[in-house]
Amino acid sequence: MLSKEEKLARLRLARSEAVGSSTFWNFINRYGSGEKALRVISKSSSGPIKNFELCSEEKIREEIKAMKSIGGRFVFFEDELFPPLLRNTPDPPPVLSFLGNKERTLSFYKKNMISIVGARNASIHASRFCLLLSEELSRRDVAVVSGLARGIDASAHQGSLENGTVAVLACGVNVAYPQENLKLYGEIIKKGGIFAEMPLDTTPQPQLFPRRNRIIAGMSHGTVVIEAAEQSGSLITAKMALEYDRDVFAVPGFPLDPRSVGCNRLLKDGAILVQGAQDVLDHLESRKIIQNTLFENKSEAYRISDQDLEKLRKKILDSLSSTPITIDELISCIKVSPGEALSVLLELELANKIVRLHGQRVCLALGD
Repeated sequence: MLSKEEKLARLRLARSEAVGSSTFWNFINRYGSGEKALRVISKSSSGPIKNFELCSEEKIREEIKAMKSIGGRFVFFEDELFPPLLRNTPDPPPVLSFLGNKERTLSFYKKNMISIVGARNASIHASRFCLLLSEELSRRDVAVVSGLARGIDASAHQGSLENGTVAVLACGVNVAYPQENLKLYGEIIKKGGIFAEMPLDTTPQPQLFPRRNRIIAGMSHGTVVIEAAEQSGSLITAKMALEYDRDVFAVPGFPLDPRSVGCNRLLKDGAILVQGAQDVLDHLESRKIIQNTLFENKSEAYRISDQDLEKLRKKILDSLSSTPITIDELISCIKVSPGEALSVLLELELANKIVRLHGQRVCLALGD
């Protein structure tokens, strides 16, 4: 747990001019704490931190007071309310603002978390599909994350509101944007959680949306894209998800609709096809089975010699083709234990040698 003094110091550092997440963590790693970093910066008269302008303590205390007045809280990296998956990204935000139901939000962290993003000017069919998808996923123990924008984001939150939804804003956590989602904003505060990286009262600005998108991708096990134009922010979220080694799902669209260009391209590049909630659930279950089996068979896997491991890799690759087969069929064909096979399959997937598909199926990656 951070002391009150350390939290104040970190807030001052995070709110200072020209301090992004990378600079912030460089200071923390170099000096060990926000308090020590502030002392060094305040006393420095030369070097890279000369003339570094810190946010005033008075301004931070005003923001703390304002946050308390709206029933919100600051969430630091070490706090239990900080999204756990977000900690595993290379650029986690130094501090988040939070409004909402703390206990419910904490319960979401025990579930799979899937972000759903897409077009603001979504078609009627896409909005309806998104509503049904998010509703089904949330009923099946999946928490839905989105950005509270109009269109797909709003449908994602509406569908998952009763069973688990989290919104991430590109403005201050106390700014309901767009206004048409004001009622939805209030409902999420009661039944879920709203996060924002920016200070209170910050208005939405174009350069803030990519920062918001990295948080959406970072706190999710995977991202589903529904209708995305060629240069859309949704593709930025998908790109971030790939960089964070998270799954990317896409819903196919009509080829002549500009809103479908991004999704169709994602599918061509290897995104997981989504025609319904079961496609997402099958993939999540497949991941879970692999992780559980790897854990249960950890000692067995380590007993395999390097020579036998190389033979098993070759045996699996030789048995696969571009036509998908189930993992059970593969294991039956090569006659090895599930623990050995799943361990090597995970390794080959991470090396982009094979592709895992819904229904616990695998095939060779393109080019192999």
